[in-house]
Amino acid sequence: MADKESTSLQEVLPKAGLVYSEKGNLSEVLCKPKIMPLKSITLERLEEMEKAAAALYQKQQEEQAAFGGQM
Repeated sequence: MADKESTSLQEVLPKAGLVYSEKGNLSEVLCKPKIMPLKSITLERLEEMEKAAAALYQKQQEEQAAFGGQM
């Protein structure tokens, strides 16, 4: 096996069953590049929920401050 020239493969044909043969040049198949989002949809939803929660908290703080001043 040290000699590359003496290395050969012996063909084995089955006595029963089907034999498949693929002849041709194998080459790389290139496809269109896929555009990946910078942020996942889940991360965007979480950020929207955090913004909504922060806005609600801010609104509640403002209302408490307004009611606190009237009493």
